[in-house]
Parts: sequence; structure tokens; C-alpha cells
Amino acid sequence: MKSIRSYLLKRLVGGTALVLAAAGTAIYLVVARSLEAQFDRGLDDRLLGFASILFQVGEEVEFEFSQELMPEYALGPAASYFELRFEDGSLLERSDSLVGADLAIRPGMTSEPMHWTAPLPDGRKGRYAARVVQVHHVYPEEGPDRPRAKVVRIAVASGLEELVAAERAMLASCIGVGCAVLALIGFVAWTAVKRGLEPTIRFGATLDAIRMDDLPESLDVGPMPQELAPVAQKTDALVRRADAALRRERRTTADIAHELRTPISEILTVSEVALRDGHDPAAARRALSTVRDVAWRMGRSVFTLLKLARLEMGAESFERESIAVAEIVRDSLRSLNALSQEREVRCVNHVAESDRVEGDREAVRIVISNLLSNALYYGPPRGTVECRLELSSAGWRFSVENEAPDLRHEDLAALTDPFWRKDRARTDRSRAGLGLALSRALAERSGMALDFELESGLFRAILGNHRSATPSGRQARDSLRV
Repeated sequence: MKSIRSYLLKRLVGGTALVLAAAGTAIYLVVARSLEAQFDRGLDDRLLGFASILFQVGEEVEFEFSQELMPEYALGPAASYFELRFEDGSLLERSDSLVGADLAIRPGMTSEPMHWTAPLPDGRKGRYAARVVQVHHVYPEEGPDRPRAKVVRIAVASGLEELVAAERAMLASCIGVGCAVLALIGFVAWTAVKRGLEPTIRFGATLDAIRMDDLPESLDVGPMPQELAPVAQKTDALVRRADAALRRERRTTADIAHELRTPISEILTVSEVALRDGHDPAAARRALSTVRDVAWRMGRSVFTLLKLARLEMGAESFERESIAVAEIVRDSLRSLNALSQEREVRCVNHVAESDRVEGDREAVRIVISNLLSNALYYGPPRGTVECRLELSSAGWRFSVENEAPDLRHEDLAALTDPFWRKDRARTDRSRAGLGLALSRALAERSGMALDFELESGLFRAILGNHRSATPSGRQARDSLRV
């Protein structure tokens, strides 16, 4: 459908034309039948007229016909015809227009008029009417010897020129009125459609005036009809999401520039110092070590950003397998042992060895590792980190708990934003603030959910599945499906 306006106009005018054509045809047929019935009644009146001027006196039948009173039966280009015959077929009288010819009378005539259409003697299309009448007879006296009343067959025929002309005039009137009504309805429909589509034109103009670098707070499209109000609301919500995405992209771009500028400046500074002091092997080794550490941090940030981009594009694939959560937690804590010892944090793993779930092993491993790393690093020194896995018929919940005295409820919504960190951690160049962003993206793409809770200074990160699962193993918890 290229144009709503043309679609509506075509359907409205086309539908109206069909309705008018059907109504006009019905009217034409009804009126045409009425005209034909009226024409037949006129022929019946002629039959009665001829019957009324028939008289029988004795054995003789008299027919009081006057050519002057009925000139239509005279010889001429549009003449009518009549013929009267006795019951035995002998001719009583015929019109001068017949010129010695006979009318083609159908057999089976009765006292009721019969009608048919057939060519006239001169070749014109005509209409016939015929009936049998008993002649009115007058006797000077009554008695058993009175003569029997004669029976006469009367037939009349007339051309259909007037009937055809009347039907054509009526048909022309129907077509003319139909065209006039259709033109009027077309104009009204065009005006109504134009006025009805004005909100869409105004809506389109409003959208066309939007600049991507300066999105409005809300779309001001004025009053909208009921059908377009949801479209306007959804479009306004889309603009809001686009504005949020653009702001997030600008902030992310600025954060990326900030994160990369600092290590690049550090590499340049260390390199310049090493070049100026090129005769000191120990200083050169320290510079190379520093460059290696900075490059490693930059590589880790770039890897995480690429992983996030691939997740956003849907380029990552996930496979389901049975996962021993306790093993993943144990391996993650082992790799984070140096950090936990440095911060003197006690790690408690409450996950049973028999607890297993089904899902993508790598996605679950990365998310759990990031949650534990954040808990160890951002929790208070000499604190406690606890891991739990709750299994039920509705699914599973893996949680990591730690104390978070500096965290506020309003911070929870920003935890998974790229490069977001509390002010205390902003000065730490070893962490880029991408772990939780990657964790949420991995969780959502692989069919899981990552949520956060904060209650009385206790922060809880919860990883769970969206779908219900069947418990098995210890407490019937062998296999749960993500």
C-alpha cells in the first residue's frame, strides 16, 4: 500500500460506485418491469375496448370500429395492429395496417389475456396481447330458440418504440443521477480523507524537524485521533530510548577516550623516561614492566568492549550443558585468592557439590567470576563474601553477598553501565568498570537474568534463569534448565 489516501479514496469511491450501480440496476429493473406491465395493461385495455364494440343481433355480429377514432391502426411507419376472428378461424375484422396479412397468433387462447413479444408484420419489435371473448348479444325475445352467442378471438399488437424510449430515458436518468451522486460522494470522501490525514502530516512534519544532536524532551504533535495516539506514544517512547542510547553512547565514548588516554599517556611518559635513561638496565626493565602492565589493562578493556559489541549484534552463540556451579565458584575463588588475601576478605561457598544447572558454561563462568571479583574488590577490607545457590521447581538463583556501606539504592540502576564506578574507585587505573556491563549482557543473551539488591548495607548480586526447572540431586536438584 503506497498511499493511505489513495487506498481510502479508491475503496470509498469504488465501493460507493458498486453500491450505486447495484441500486441503479435494481431500480432500473423494477421500473422497467413496471413500464412493461403498464404497457401490457394498455394492450389489455385495447382488448376490452374492442370487446365492448362487438354486438350480436340474431346470428350476425356487428363491429362498430371507427378509423377516425383509432388512427393508430391505419397504415403507417409506426402503426399498431388488431385482428378479430371467430372461433372457427374465420376473419371478422382486421386493421388497415395489416394490408391483407395475418397476425401470428399463438394457440391456446383463453378468456384471460395472454402476452408475448414477437416481430410485427412490418419487422419491428412488438408486443402482442390476445384473449377470447363472448360477444354481447341482443335478442328481441327470450326463448329456447334464441341463437348462441358468438365467440371471437381478439388480438392486438403494438410496437415497442415508446416502451424502449421510456426505458432508455429512465436508464439515462439513473446513470446521470448515479454519476452526480458519485461525484458528490467522491468530493466529500476526498475532503474527509484529507482532513482525516492532517494529523499524520503534522506528525510527519514534527518527526522531520527532529535533530539527532538535539532530541526534544517530548514530541509536541498536538491532539491526535484515537487511532494515531498509540503510534504517537510509541514514537515518543522510541525517541526517549534513542535519546538515552545516544547519551549513553556519548558517555561511553567519552569514558573510552578517558580510559585509553590515561594508559597511553602513561606508556608515553615511561617510554620517554626509559629513552632518556637508556644506560640503566634496571630502569629499562621497570619501564618495560610498566608498559606490559598498562598494555595488558588496555587489552583487557578492548577485549571486553569487543565482547559487548558482539553480544549487542547477536554474534555470540550459546550451548547448553550440565554445569557444576560449585566447581566454577571454587575455580573463580582460586584465581582471586591473591586479591582476597590482600584485602583479608573471607570467602564462604555455600554451594553444594551436587548442585548442577544446565546452560552455557562459559557465560555462567564469566558472570560468576565477575560477581566474585567485584565483591572482593569493592567490599570493605576484612569483610565476608558469601555464595549461595537456591534451587526450586520455579528455577534457580545464584547469589553473591557482601557488605557495601558506600553503595546507595540509586546506584543499583547504574551498576551495569559501561565504565561506571563509585568515586572512590575512579582513581584506580587497574579496573575499567566493564565487568558488570559484560555480565548483564551475557546473562540476557544466554537466557538468564542478573539483578541487584541492597538491604541494610548488604549488597546482593543475583544470577537466575528465566524459565522454570525441575529440581534433582540433593533435595531433588540434579538438573535445572536455563
